[in-house]
Amino acid sequence: MALALEHSPRLLPARAEAAAARARLEGASLLFQQNPEVSAAVGPRQRPGNTSVDVGLGVSQRLEVFGQRGARKDAARAELSSSEARLEALKVDLAAEAREAFAQAVAAEQEVRLAEEGRTLADQAFRAAQERQAAGAASRIEANTARVEQGRAARESALALQRRSVAYAQLRLLLGLESSEALALEGGVMAPPSAQAPPLETLLERALAHRAEVKAARAEVDAARAEGKLAAREALPSPRLGASYSREEDANIIQGTLSLELPVFNRNPAARGVSAARLTQAEGTLRAVEQLVRSEVTLALERYQGASAAAAVYSEDVLAALQENLELVNEAYRAGKVDFLELLVIRRESLDARRGYIDALRELATADAQLKRAVGSLP
Repeated sequence: MALALEHSPRLLPARAEAAAARARLEGASLLFQQNPEVSAAVGPRQRPGNTSVDVGLGVSQRLEVFGQRGARKDAARAELSSSEARLEALKVDLAAEAREAFAQAVAAEQEVRLAEEGRTLADQAFRAAQERQAAGAASRIEANTARVEQGRAARESALALQRRSVAYAQLRLLLGLESSEALALEGGVMAPPSAQAPPLETLLERALAHRAEVKAARAEVDAARAEGKLAAREALPSPRLGASYSREEDANIIQGTLSLELPVFNRNPAARGVSAARLTQAEGTLRAVEQLVRSEVTLALERYQGASAAAAVYSEDVLAALQENLELVNEAYRAGKVDFLELLVIRRESLDARRGYIDALRELATADAQLKRAVGSLP
């Protein structure tokens, strides 16, 4: 999970979006959104018999006195919260995929070991069939069947190796590793849980409080409201305060200036309409996301409970009995206590049961990862 979160290129766009949102918040926090404006004028004053030069200088600054800066900061801050929540949601999804990919790779590794064990048992059975045929205790059909079973076991082993290669390749891709880099997995898929999962109501409450998608949707609502407030405030006039200096006919004139834009023709209807539409959309999206989260948590919990019950069927006594059967059946066949058909049935049932246990643990690990993703859990 740490490698996936550090090296996956899927997080780069979301991280860039969050960095851009921080920059926009920094810009929105400036005390003055516009720079001071400087004006200058110079020209001759011509009169009959006399010419003089008039000079005028002025500086003015637009002021936001109706809360535009606060509304702008609120909108930028909500946008930052939304982008950071989307980044967190991607991290949760990536962590769940890392859990699943790890479980798939470990299960594939265990299937390879099981297939190799089955191949070894098939080789032993084939040699035992040859020995029994040489001693006149088995027919050629029985020896041929043992040879076919040996070939089938070799094919199963080859397929298991292929599935392991695919699982390892997918894990390397998720972790951003080169195909030439060595990859050694530690630990098993997972053991059947000793405790039950929390009740549905607890998980729903936790998901609605911590799920990043819900946080992002709520931040979008806050941003839309702040933008609506800003659009309404932008329709109000913003004064420009300044000072001017001029020199006319050898006289110095210093004045304070005040200019005010009159919102007669443009009261910012476009921005106000857009922000109102965005608020409606954001509120609808929030309701839809909350409903989706409830459904995902419910389904993930049901899947986890089913997978947990299936994995719990394979107790230690059952697994020990299966392993004992695999070890004893070849010796029983060699001693003539069971025929070859019984050997095949017992061996295949034992191997299939152990393969089913691996599948059950793999499904349990996948269901656990999906439940954590549905709740919004990263660790």
